[in-house]
Amino acid sequence: MLARMLTFAILILLLLLVDYYVFQAVVQVSKNLSDGWKLSVRLLFWLPTVLSVLIILFWTFGDPYRLGPNFRNWAITGIFGIYISKFFAVIVLFIDDVQRGIRWMVENLKKEDKAIPGETITRSEFLSKTALIAAAIPFGTMAYGIISGAHDYRVKHVTLRLPNLPPSFDGIKIGHISDIHSGSFFNKTAVKGGVEM
Repeated sequence: MLARMLTFAILILLLLLVDYYVFQAVVQVSKNLSDGWKLSVRLLFWLPTVLSVLIILFWTFGDPYRLGPNFRNWAITGIFGIYISKFFAVIVLFIDDVQRGIRWMVENLKKEDKAIPGETITRSEFLSKTALIAAAIPFGTMAYGIISGAHDYRVKHVTLRLPNLPPSFDGIKIGHISDIHSGSFFNKTAVKGGVEM
């Protein structure tokens, strides 16, 4: 039980560090919004984190099999997708922090970013927006793949002409199934339709 608690604590700490790091970009990007919108954006940012922590808590100390296979699969996929996406944001933000740290050392304790005349946003604000976009793209792609692309089965008929093929093989048909990604069959009707093709 102690090992389980330690694993849970380390995992949650890592997830919260990632979230807090990405949250700095959300704060930067939403700073010019009205107070109501600012609060909404920030609450929406932390909602998946709270849900993820609760799911991991139940998974670690409860009985995840009581939730049913569909919910378990969606929960794991959702948490994985969210944090893989945030990882891309962390990379961009880390690069920004490294360059700012170097610039701070070189420019003798420079206190703040100042916009260059003619620019509408600071470099930090630009990189914060870039980080959030970098996180949104893989999340959107994974969400599309999971929801829509998972059961996009296709049949392709290809005629191969091989000059050295023995005559006994002429007209033979070969079936090849590739990359089915049916996972845990959460949509059995769609998988059945793919098999019947």
